[in-house]
Amino acid sequence: MNREDGAIRRGTAFGVEDGEALTHHMAVTAARAASDMFGKDVLILDLREAVSYTDYFVIASGETERQTRRIAEEVIEKMNDAGFRPRSRRLDEGTAWISLDYIDIVVHVFTDEARDYYRLESLWRGAPQERWEE
Repeated sequence: MNREDGAIRRGTAFGVEDGEALTHHMAVTAARAASDMFGKDVLILDLREAVSYTDYFVIASGETERQTRRIAEEVIEKMNDAGFRPRSRRLDEGTAWISLDYIDIVVHVFTDEARDYYRLESLWRGAPQERWEE
């Protein structure tokens, strides 16, 4: 039995490795989009061993609420181009914390002040963290 046969028997078209590669690709796509739109301190947190509701957080920040909104819009556009649609998004006007839920990854875009206040990185400091640099 080859790997594809086992994956089909389990009821999926892809193996575990393929699914893990896909979710990492989603996180990298979001991180790259945030960085390309001048998101600051872009970080990918690997939460696969920590929680059951998502695989990765992508965290970025901007100086103003307007900039954070533009970063989030760029992430949505690039993720759409790659074929990924958010299950939900919180892009309320005048908010310092924007979240985009793609189920397997969740993107958080903060103003600098909100990021410092909520400190998501500190809450998940035991999880592997990858600083996005390109």
